[in-house]
Amino acid sequence: MIRPMLLTVLIASGVALAEPPAGSHPTATPPKTDQPKPVPSKKVVPTGKRPAPAKEATLKVGSKAPAITADKWVKGAEVKSFESGKVYVVEFWATWCPPCVKSIPHLTELQKTHKEVTVIGMASSEHKSADGPDKRLEKVEKFVAAKGDEMNYTVAYDANRAMSKDWMQAAGQSGIPTAFVVGGDGKIVWIGNPLSTEKMTDAVEKALKDAKPDSATADPKPARKG
Repeated sequence: MIRPMLLTVLIASGVALAEPPAGSHPTATPPKTDQPKPVPSKKVVPTGKRPAPAKEATLKVGSKAPAITADKWVKGAEVKSFESGKVYVVEFWATWCPPCVKSIPHLTELQKTHKEVTVIGMASSEHKSADGPDKRLEKVEKFVAAKGDEMNYTVAYDANRAMSKDWMQAAGQSGIPTAFVVGGDGKIVWIGNPLSTEKMTDAVEKALKDAKPDSATADPKPARKG
């Protein structure tokens, strides 16, 4: 049970840990700012900032993106690997996280505006009940179905946090939502909060530009003989 004083700080900070303890149910609501920060459920961060990484990050901007896996592709086509020349946005979220829910319209708009980009919402932090059947997948499926076109991008479910370990933990990221932009060369070009929409969009558009060959430097076509 979270004490009233801690709950007040929790609501003000709007930070959530990606891997809360089993059976915990955060009651925080996002702060009344345009860009709330990720929400904590395991511990309170009075400064409102993301918790400091426990160890130095090994996955950084410029690193090759780890493999992408999922236990279930809830919405959209399965993504088996990152295709060369294509840009991807991999966002880690949870149904119980208010800032994650707030980021959904921004990701939908990004997908609508840039149809050549594949946006993936990876649910890797669902709470597993301490007793009773595991209904995490069912909860994600119902949530996504209820959102309908409001959540109009690919959604996947990661039951054992394999993706979270390879991506979030490796990048020293413990707060959600967190998004990774993967460039056409398969490398990470941006890591951050998807609610920082301008920064994320700029990263995506730059990655798209870099992924396309420059027509000015392309090999000229041979001259036609008369």
